Amino acid sequence: MLQKLNERIQGVVAWLVVILIGITFTLFGVDYYLQSRQTTNAKVTVNGEPVTMQSFENNYRRARSMQDIEQMTAADEKKLQNQVLDQMVTNAVLVQAALKNGFDVSSNQANAAILNIPQFQEDGHFSAQKYQQALNAALFTQSSFQNEVKQGMLLNQQRFAFMGSSFALPDEIDRFVSLYMQSRDYDYLTVPASAFEKNVHISPAEIASYYKEHKKDFMSPEKVSLDYVTLSMHDIKNQIKVSEDDAKRYYEDNQSSYLIPASWQVAHILFAVPGDASLADLEKAQKKANDAYQLLLKKPDQFDHLVATLSDDKLSVADKGVLPWITAGGQNNYNQILSGLTKPGQISPPEKTKHGYEIFKLVAYKPVSKKSFSEVASAIKEQLINEAAQTKYTQALEQLSDLSYQTPDSLQPVAEALNLKIEQTQPFSRSAGIDAITKNKQIINTAFSHDVLDLRNNSEPIQIDNDSVVVIRVNQHWAEKEQPLENVEDQINKILVKKTAEAKAKEIGMSLLNPVEDKQQQELIHTNNLSWKSVVKSTRDNDKVETDINDVAFNLLRPENRSGLVLPNGDYVVVRLKQIHDGKLSTLDREQQDSLIQQIEASYGMMDYDLYVKSLINRAQIERH
Repeated sequence: MLQKLNERIQGVVAWLVVILIGITFTLFGVDYYLQSRQTTNAKVTVNGEPVTMQSFENNYRRARSMQDIEQMTAADEKKLQNQVLDQMVTNAVLVQAALKNGFDVSSNQANAAILNIPQFQEDGHFSAQKYQQALNAALFTQSSFQNEVKQGMLLNQQRFAFMGSSFALPDEIDRFVSLYMQSRDYDYLTVPASAFEKNVHISPAEIASYYKEHKKDFMSPEKVSLDYVTLSMHDIKNQIKVSEDDAKRYYEDNQSSYLIPASWQVAHILFAVPGDASLADLEKAQKKANDAYQLLLKKPDQFDHLVATLSDDKLSVADKGVLPWITAGGQNNYNQILSGLTKPGQISPPEKTKHGYEIFKLVAYKPVSKKSFSEVASAIKEQLINEAAQTKYTQALEQLSDLSYQTPDSLQPVAEALNLKIEQTQPFSRSAGIDAITKNKQIINTAFSHDVLDLRNNSEPIQIDNDSVVVIRVNQHWAEKEQPLENVEDQINKILVKKTAEAKAKEIGMSLLNPVEDKQQQELIHTNNLSWKSVVKSTRDNDKVETDINDVAFNLLRPENRSGLVLPNGDYVVVRLKQIHDGKLSTLDREQQDSLIQQIEASYGMMDYDLYVKSLINRAQIERH
């Protein structure tokens, strides 16, 4: 039970603790807050400060990239847009409140947090390459992501202020433990509906009567079949060939693209300086670095010893201070510092870096080199094919759009002009068909749209994946119509048999709800082969019994009370409560008690914070443009 509680409540706390990781790719960032000052093209104004159209579009693209585009309808798009905008408004209000209340995060704090985000780590060290790849994928620049992290930390400060100041009184904790950690003994009895189905007989008159009253439930659905053409980047690429001469010519014309930059592997001694260090601290670290360097000038073989005794980079000490390879042109400025190191064993003077003062010793050096044509030939050919295919695809897509619009009553001109095959689908309804194209929501929505279905026009090009689009038109349409009784009488018979059996099960079950058992109840139980099942000391999270049954047991007020419910499958269950065992804080050890109290107080803090957010939103002046 305690573990369940820990997972539920502490999950919220844990999420807050790792907020820096979570905000990396959340749907709705707060980087818009700074971007909003770059333009007056406001989507929304929040307390006089604009949320720009540009920032909205950036956040919406991030959110949309995480959705299943194929399955999104126009209504889904609109709903997502509203969600993005609402979250941006909430974030704007919270940022304003945090700044007003004196919360602050420095750029150095944000940078330190970024360096420690696991997604950007490789072999225990920050990877500039992984960092840039992740930012590109999430549509961030380095500056906007730094602002994202900075303001995420700012909002976290505000959250933790509520969580840190919340408290729970002893009687509140006792009451919570008494109720939440309560366990109960109960019995339950199941009356299975299926046991009565074999004795149910439905007459033709009952079937006919049900059909008459529920004709609309037995309509054959509206259906269409489609003609369509597909424009595929894959097909275009398969038609393009690049010769060896073309690839060599491109290689010769773009020699600089195939240079391998210089790279260094170095060991270092770090004399760390905090971001908020005073001038005296800086001078002290610099002096320690200079003293170490002077010693190394005389005794360079002491480098490993100084790493072990002086370096503040404890992660690299085990490897004698050796760092991962550093490549020229990377996201750091180390290549500028190391440019003078070309012979293994060379040691640099102390250099000021963002981490403090560092002394570097060259372990290995790779000068600038160039990849041979044979190494890059296949990549060049693939690149040239992709570029040519993209150009042809763009031109063909424009032609496809124009021709399908200019001749809206036929796909033949499109097919002939672009050498595309006109294909057909099987009939399908609004609930989808049996193949991939007729399962696509965009295809279904377009097929049954007014323009395509009623006016019988070609559709606009519909993107079905990243590399292909289709244009559709209705080939044949079947309207919704009533099915004759003979087509559905077996279906109706099954429905009525099930309903009758379920009603019988409920009737018997309800007759067992009286808490005082009599002879009639005992006969019913015996005649229908029913039996009570006992559950001892069940908790609220008991996974050994169906959740609905367990919930009924915990809703009963006192022992000997009974209640019943109908399960989703039609069975009727009777539950009788036998005993209630209140939870006791004293059953937990001291560590468990402290953990539980902290979690309760944290949940109180989160509830206070939620109320605080709602009050800010209610008081905010929000103007939508």
